[in-house]
Amino acid sequence: MDDLNIRKATVDDSDIVYGMLKDMREGERRLDAFIITPEEFKRDGFGENKYFEAVIAEDKNKNEAIGFATYYFGYSGYCGRILYLDDIYIKPAYRLKRYGTAVFKYMAKVTIDENARRMECSVIDDPSLNTKTIEFYKKFNSIDGHGKHLYLHGEVLKKCAEF
Repeated sequence: MDDLNIRKATVDDSDIVYGMLKDMREGERRLDAFIITPEEFKRDGFGENKYFEAVIAEDKNKNEAIGFATYYFGYSGYCGRILYLDDIYIKPAYRLKRYGTAVFKYMAKVTIDENARRMECSVIDDPSLNTKTIEFYKKFNSIDGHGKHLYLHGEVLKKCAEF
C-alpha cells in the first residue's frame, strides 16, 4: 500500500489518537463508558511509565492520520510473552480499502519482532456493530467459538505478519 504509512505513535500524536479513540467509542455507542481524559491517555501511553503503546496509520497523500492501534504486552503461563491488541480503528471514510488489514498485519509483525509468541484481541460480539470485524477475524481460523477472542500464534501469526 503505497499511500499508507504505519508507524509507532509519539507523544505528539497523543491528541490525534485520543480523538480517534473517542470517535470509535461513539461509533460503538459506548461513549458513556469513555471516561479517560486526554491527560490520562497521554500519561499512560506516552509518559515515563507506559501502560500501552500505539501505532498510527497515515494517508501519505493527504498527510492525515486515518487510524490507529493500541496494544500492550502481557504474559501467559502457556506460551510466555503475548501482545494484546486492545483497539484497532480506521476512520469510516477510509474503510473497505484494506487499511485495517494492513494495520492488523503490521501488529502481527510487531508481535514477532518483539519476541512475543501470541497476539490476542477481543471483539464486541454484536453483529449490529461488528459483523465485518468478526468475519475478518474468522479468516484466520483463530477466533474462539463464541466469536469474542482471537488468538494468533505459530504459523498463522507468521503468515499474518507477511505483507
